[in-house]
Amino acid sequence: MNPIRLWKAIRAFFRQSIRKRGKRYLPAPINYHENILVPPLALFVGIYIVLYSSHRSFGEAIVMPAFYKAAAPSVAAAWLMMVYVAKRTYGLDIAYPWAVRWWRGPWIRLLLQAWHGVAVPGFFVLIFYAFYFTYRGHPLRFWKYVHEDFRFVLFMLLGFSGLLWAYFRIRTREIRAEFRDWQRRFGKSDAETEEEWQGQAAIEEPGAYAERKKDTVAIFEPSGRGNNIMHAIDFEGNIDPVLLPLREIYERVEGDDFFLVRKGLILNRRAIRSIRIEGEQVTIVMAEPRLDAEVKVSHRSKAKFLKWWRREG
Repeated sequence: MNPIRLWKAIRAFFRQSIRKRGKRYLPAPINYHENILVPPLALFVGIYIVLYSSHRSFGEAIVMPAFYKAAAPSVAAAWLMMVYVAKRTYGLDIAYPWAVRWWRGPWIRLLLQAWHGVAVPGFFVLIFYAFYFTYRGHPLRFWKYVHEDFRFVLFMLLGFSGLLWAYFRIRTREIRAEFRDWQRRFGKSDAETEEEWQGQAAIEEPGAYAERKKDTVAIFEPSGRGNNIMHAIDFEGNIDPVLLPLREIYERVEGDDFFLVRKGLILNRRAIRSIRIEGEQVTIVMAEPRLDAEVKVSHRSKAKFLKWWRREG
């Protein structure tokens, strides 16, 4: 190959890799479900690390009290570090988001992910075990741990960060597919799609989102398609997808105009024609877009709903 052409190709690749990323953000924050993901992973990793350098099988170790004394702090350390990595990843997704195409950087995100996902938790694991072995009266075992087990800890942390990244890529494709589907179904232009994409991702002042939606959106409810995709239904019955989880939508709209009447259903005050109280049950009679449809308020929300409704109702 011509050396000049090779040099130009290499230079073009690095220029593309380090150039500033375009201002496109995901319209929905990625939820890594760490409350579900971390416990079984921490249990597996913590126990595996204990057995990793042992000559005993799991069947033999499980009946030994010493196994539980070693496994408990190992599981706890893995649990704390995985939660730390997940929480830091949320912050990095906002401050240093991955590019839409992974090979375009930004490289600073890769370095920060390695720092917060491997280096920092690895350091705290060392501190944790230094105190643990000292407390148990075996400080010299710390060096054995560093020599035999710590490399595996770093490998597991790297794998966990890679797992979060892979999930981010999967959810990114799903979210973008939802927008393409929305664009086809409602005949939206590229500019309108991009405006919706950016608008849902914008960080607004408290109440600003509700102020924008109170005259147009009557109902927020699940789309039925999973992936935390919600539908916004206007007063004429038209549907638009909202690529935000229910919890975040309600954080944005909660106030005088919207109320979460039951799980998965947020109603605009203007979408309520009247209410009916029958003993312990409160029933909403809806206005447009579902004229005369009835919705029962959940028992948990009943007192708050009545207070909210009577404020202006």
